[in-house]
Amino acid sequence: MQTNFLVVGSGIAGLTTALFLAERGEVVVATKKNLLESSSRFAQAGVAAVRNFERDSFDEHFADTLTAGAGANKKSAVKFLVENAPRMLDWLEREVGMKFRDEPTREAAHSHSRVWNTNDSTGETIEKALAKKVRAHPRIRILEKTELLDLILRGGICRGGWMRIGGKIAPIFAGKVVLATGGFGQLFAKSTNPEVSVGDGIAVAARAGAKLRELEFVQFHPTALVGEKTRLTLLSESLRGEGAVLRDSRGKRFVDELAPRDVVARAIFAEMKNKKDCPGRRAGVFLDFTRANAKFLANRFPLIWREVEKAGFNLAKDLIPIFPVAHYSCGGVEVNLRGETSVPSLLAVGEVARTGLHGANRLASNSLAEALVFGKSAAKNAEVVESKILKLRPPKFIFDKKEDREILGKIREILWTKVGIVRTRKGLAAAVDFLGKLEPKSHRARNATLVAQLLARSAKKRRKSLGTHFLAEEKNMI
Repeated sequence: MQTNFLVVGSGIAGLTTALFLAERGEVVVATKKNLLESSSRFAQAGVAAVRNFERDSFDEHFADTLTAGAGANKKSAVKFLVENAPRMLDWLEREVGMKFRDEPTREAAHSHSRVWNTNDSTGETIEKALAKKVRAHPRIRILEKTELLDLILRGGICRGGWMRIGGKIAPIFAGKVVLATGGFGQLFAKSTNPEVSVGDGIAVAARAGAKLRELEFVQFHPTALVGEKTRLTLLSESLRGEGAVLRDSRGKRFVDELAPRDVVARAIFAEMKNKKDCPGRRAGVFLDFTRANAKFLANRFPLIWREVEKAGFNLAKDLIPIFPVAHYSCGGVEVNLRGETSVPSLLAVGEVARTGLHGANRLASNSLAEALVFGKSAAKNAEVVESKILKLRPPKFIFDKKEDREILGKIREILWTKVGIVRTRKGLAAAVDFLGKLEPKSHRARNATLVAQLLARSAKKRRKSLGTHFLAEEKNMI
């Protein structure tokens, strides 16, 4: 199989990129499971963009992004995002058929209400609308249940990818390859990410020699609904933006609910570490929205209302137990504003890419804006190159589900305990040592191990706290 463009991943970044690429050439979209399985589907809040210039401005969105990112952001990327995000909302409404609510909402660390949504499942709504356009496009071919195993390189140039298509291994040759594979939240014991988010794109890019940057900046979302599964339900920041508060086990507020996510997550972590329980009251930290009307909550947050109800709680009457969990990778494969990596003909968009937009901590709802803005930019700037069929000997890949489970379990435990919300130098050194001794044979386990090793090493190298990378003294840890 050959094509002008091979897009790997089907979240909002991948689908947006594919649609704009299809204006210029033939596109193959390869996705690990089905077309709608991605982290984008679980994005609840919306898209951050300035549309009302009487109440808000590009400068303020710019400043909020830098504040949340602890000043470590790439300013050119921030400027590009805030200026182009409104145009992408217009495109979604005009060309894709989206309809956002008339008034935006406010989220943590935003100085104004500028997050545009449809309800509390905005990511899923956008993704379904984009998927419908992609399925109908005559220049786009969709390959579901198709896994990227490795990139094909010739003379240092990316020429396509080795794919596992329905159990068979075959090459897809492409003039350009676009990684839109998402993050690696599922390498942690608790995450908001879907099962597919184990860092495949990071692994293949690393083996191809692509530059990676700032993998240590992993954002933990402060408010996930406590549960036993690896993927936990996110309780959107919009809840706090519209009045919900956080309470400790004594019923007292203990943090500014609209502070940046890294600050709130650490405050919850510290509160649970130092909890002083009252008789008859559950231990932990809780989200409290009991001041709100039940009808309002059920209409405004229908998805969250149902998920909370499934867990045995009533959002309007009960204190909802929450805990911070792995949510988003701010670093990744280093790219410029055109999505170009250090490997010729290899691009990256979305969470797998490090644009520099987020700095050391992402501002709420800038992720969907980034997926749209940088997806279009990568597509519009990608040169149309004819693919070439190469004579290649297929590499050997080993697949062993048992080993995958065993290795992933070990990785999740070590990253959660040693490379999590609060880190120590001793803990990071232990993680690097432990992960360095893992030598799996199975391909998926090798990918997960490589990404975990790169993350731990990157965190160990950063000697001072910054944003989501927070170092504590060993004596202050649990």
